[in-house]
Amino acid sequence: MGQHTLSWMTALLVLLLAGAATSALAQQYSQAEPVELAVSAEALDSADGDTIRRGAYLARAADCTACHTASDGPPYAGGFAFETPFGTLYSSNITPDAEHGIGDWTQAEFTTALRQGVGKDGKHLYPAMPYTAYTHLSDEDVEALWTYFQHVEPQAVPNKRNELMWPFSWRAAMWGWNLLFLDDGRFEPDPQQSDRWNRGAYLVTGPGHCGSCHTPRNLAMARKTDQAFMGHSIQGWHAPRLPAGEGTSDAPGLADWPENEIVQFLQTGAASRSAATGTMKEAIHDSLQYLTEDDLRAIATYLKSLRYEDGETVIATAPTGDNSGLSPSVASRPAQSGTAQAIRIGKMPPPAVPIGDGHGGVTAGERLFMDNCQACHLQGQGMPGAFPALVNNSATAQDDPSNLIKVILQGAQGVQTQQDPTVLTMPDFAWRLNDKQVATLASYVRERFGERAPERAQVSPEQVAELREQVHPPEPDAGH
Repeated sequence: MGQHTLSWMTALLVLLLAGAATSALAQQYSQAEPVELAVSAEALDSADGDTIRRGAYLARAADCTACHTASDGPPYAGGFAFETPFGTLYSSNITPDAEHGIGDWTQAEFTTALRQGVGKDGKHLYPAMPYTAYTHLSDEDVEALWTYFQHVEPQAVPNKRNELMWPFSWRAAMWGWNLLFLDDGRFEPDPQQSDRWNRGAYLVTGPGHCGSCHTPRNLAMARKTDQAFMGHSIQGWHAPRLPAGEGTSDAPGLADWPENEIVQFLQTGAASRSAATGTMKEAIHDSLQYLTEDDLRAIATYLKSLRYEDGETVIATAPTGDNSGLSPSVASRPAQSGTAQAIRIGKMPPPAVPIGDGHGGVTAGERLFMDNCQACHLQGQGMPGAFPALVNNSATAQDDPSNLIKVILQGAQGVQTQQDPTVLTMPDFAWRLNDKQVATLASYVRERFGERAPERAQVSPEQVAELREQVHPPEPDAGH
């Protein structure tokens, strides 16, 4: 087989792999209970008890249950379907069952799969399993994960055979992709940074694999490392940028938020300026809410050091002092409107934004907002602890309007967590508003509350129609 043919097949497989990885992340969110420790009390009381607990914590930090537990299946028994344009991938059984799981694996084989994407007997894995991030895990943490998974309850659940058309079923092509894009190496602490910063960097880039969703991809669907965490669109949802500074979006990055608000968002899925949507809800429900406060603050410390300058993501010194947790990019910005400044420094609630011209006149967008949104979101300031503010909310301020459109169309549901067990629901409007109305409403919200220039706030009916296909309800009559 010629080199050109191999390159062609590798490129096609890469598209499949990216589709598989992103499609898993875009599965419908479920409020099902997350996997518990899944080990016996006897195991926890054994000599390996502390290592098992550490492995269980890491498995949650890495959100292993999201892919390795089917919605109707036992913990870690696999069978989760990754739908792609080229067929279906299924996650594997990683319980210690000797026939169907990893019970007959060695620790060395487990380590190679986790860090290099090569399973037992040299079989290449697809990067729907984020081994490009797990390669950074320390030896101690890999051993803890191995010990934990050797003590979870074995499940004799056969692995489902992937249903992929040829040549996408040809795993050997992954060798070339790994050669080009797998940076195989352990995390190395930065001696110039604090222990807390290094812990956060390790969690974000290693087990948390945050870049899998938040980092843009190149033509081969590998992550663009120079634009780390600058946001990426996945199956109709947009994972927003995280770094502060200038960039491709008017929306402030998570690094612009006060530390306490970042921690609150990771624990509960809600903060004054945003509520988790799409796959972030799953990550919080199954994983992030269970991290210790120290680890969440370490993550916040690392995130607040991220800046986007001169076309690349760089590390800046985390802000000090009591500047309401503002990152340097916000603290040094020119004076902004009272509304924007209040929400950015975390005042709750932000000031109301006037609606209408003061003389009873309203635009079509204002009328749609008053009829459908104002009862809960008031005049953009929202209700603390219930409904997020719309003012400079990432969904209203970022370049990509997908999240705002999808939330209008299909509604939204809060994340049920230990800290906040009450789930509030926003109704869907796909049945009520046609594409033109949704576009008018979204354009108004982006301009008024996202503070975007009118020409950059516009959403077209065509954009709405494309996303409506993913939501399924038909467009109502234009005269509704």
